[in-house]
Amino acid sequence: MDKLTLTNHIKDIDLKNKMFKVIDKANRCLKNYDIRYTEFLNPYEVNNAISILNSFNDLKYSFDGGFDGAERCVVSIYPHYMEHDDVEAGIKFLQVEGNFKFKSISHKDYLGAILNLGIKREKIGDIIIHDDFCQVVVDKEICDFLIINLEKVSRNTVRVTEISRDELVMSEPKYKEKSMTVQSERLDCVISAVYDISRQDSQKYINSSKVNVNFECISSKTRTIKSGDLISVRGKGRIEIEDIGEQTKKGRLKLKVRLLV
Repeated sequence: MDKLTLTNHIKDIDLKNKMFKVIDKANRCLKNYDIRYTEFLNPYEVNNAISILNSFNDLKYSFDGGFDGAERCVVSIYPHYMEHDDVEAGIKFLQVEGNFKFKSISHKDYLGAILNLGIKREKIGDIIIHDDFCQVVVDKEICDFLIINLEKVSRNTVRVTEISRDELVMSEPKYKEKSMTVQSERLDCVISAVYDISRQDSQKYINSSKVNVNFECISSKTRTIKSGDLISVRGKGRIEIEDIGEQTKKGRLKLKVRLLV
């Protein structure tokens, strides 16, 4: 299938390039009659991949993030005559343990330690944080590499072992609630209020492709934000819009958000 035709509707260059890779894998699957795996994709990317793969008549696909509700998933692409149970998982699971009594270790610390080894973000799935360890879903190709080479997280010595899917232990994300007022539901207004930066600075983040709304890269500062939206600003974290309420007497909107900590 022609890559340009299938991705003609996609304007974001990074997303288009990722979908090019999906199409390449689908074409190779058709040619070689084997199983192909994408890298980890976020929900917006998965939806785009599914839309494209539905254009192929002789293929099947499934997606797997390791557990129900996983944010990042690998898409398995395989010939139409195969069943899902015949497809080997493209992911593995690691547990990272250390002595973290004197310092709280965050998602950012674990991810940073892995990326500092030269691993691409697309090779890492969800990271499940606990008090003294974390569990990481990874591309099966880098599992052994991480076991051997991941030795420290935030200056703390760690031990990395492979675990089974059944050993994953879920944890609830930790949020900090914050209430404020905003001038309008525009994206730049919301970012400015939440992160306590100027409107000009919030627009710089948007113009630099550092802002995602519901995992989609947004380049328009006038994008309207609504309750339930998930906003991430690179380098500043992620927020969930809990409620956009009534206007105050001064004509501003009440806004309640949850910041992921």
